[in-house]
Amino acid sequence: MMLKRTMAAALTLSVMFAAAGCGNSTAPGGGNGGSGGSGQPAVAGDPIRIGYVSALSGDTALWGQAGLNGMLLTAEKINADGGVLGRQIEIVGLDGRGDPQDSVNAYNKLVDENKVVAVVGTNFSSCNIPMASVADQKKVPLIATAASNELVTVDESGKLHPYSFRLCFIDSFQGTKMAEYVLNKGYKTAAIIVNQGDSYSTGVADFTVKAFTAGGGAIVANEAANSGDNDYRAQLTKIVQAKPEALFVPWIYSDVALIAKQAKELGFEGQMVGFDGWDSYELGTMAEGALEGAFFCTRPGFSLPEAKAYGEEYQAKYNIGLEGECLFGNDGLMWIVQCINETGSADPQAIRDALENTTFFKGLIGEMSIDPATHNPVRELAIFEIKGADNVFIEMFK
Repeated sequence: MMLKRTMAAALTLSVMFAAAGCGNSTAPGGGNGGSGGSGQPAVAGDPIRIGYVSALSGDTALWGQAGLNGMLLTAEKINADGGVLGRQIEIVGLDGRGDPQDSVNAYNKLVDENKVVAVVGTNFSSCNIPMASVADQKKVPLIATAASNELVTVDESGKLHPYSFRLCFIDSFQGTKMAEYVLNKGYKTAAIIVNQGDSYSTGVADFTVKAFTAGGGAIVANEAANSGDNDYRAQLTKIVQAKPEALFVPWIYSDVALIAKQAKELGFEGQMVGFDGWDSYELGTMAEGALEGAFFCTRPGFSLPEAKAYGEEYQAKYNIGLEGECLFGNDGLMWIVQCINETGSADPQAIRDALENTTFFKGLIGEMSIDPATHNPVRELAIFEIKGADNVFIEMFK
């Protein structure tokens, strides 16, 4: 019930903020945010509309709401300082429900009806992969937040999606680096359980297995299941019987807690290892102690001073628990704003070109540059350990 009230409040804020942006428009007309897609050239005083797509309802709505809230909070501060190029920023958030087709539909609506100049979202690779091709057709840049599959920015032949970008590190990077991290910690045998219906999980798993074995480790069990099965004991029994020193679990946090509890019930005593899909302040509590001492990689979150201060401001405004996706919302918006300021234009093509040629951007989740050949960021990853209900920052690893 509290989650529903929080979501309703955030969506109300979104509508109110959008209304405020239109009210600040100093020129008549349709309020177009820029040219590109099926939009028309903007009148100079109109607000610059920037879209956001993510799951604003359903099991992972706390991520989507956090991202939207982060964009709204940052846009409010930008507008209070005079806006960008003398224009106000207007955030338009739509619910993609964590579903590929719904996310594509939301992107299309943002471009065709809301006339946005760029879109931030989602945090699901399965949604951004089909969205990338649509962005290429519409010619309005799309910045994924935590969608880490390789195919978010390139197609299966390796050809670049020119309008698709991302803020997070990719599956090959985190899979390889976590395998190296586990080997560096002295673990020589490991098992892995994969969500076979999820491109994020299978992608991370493939790179993890390859890097772990290439580094001299042995994968003693490799099991597959599906999110929503709710009973993973058959797969976990095989894993426990193989006696691995570590267990890789490349799943989304909502499933990880259940997998961990069932593994512990079956007697697993090894080291549990996760990836950025674990990044939720709710995970430790949901796992009820089953993940004590487990570690995972993600962005530094609120560990950096600027992010910590932002988190305090965020909580004071929304009175809800902190989720790292709000930092992605901020960084996605600020990266777009940096590009608009650098080029002196809110045209989607100018923004796209500036995104591709970014050599330095400092956001709340750290510093990065962009590889123009892949549109992937170059950044470090952070290691966290679960202690009680808390995710405790341990170190940066590269």
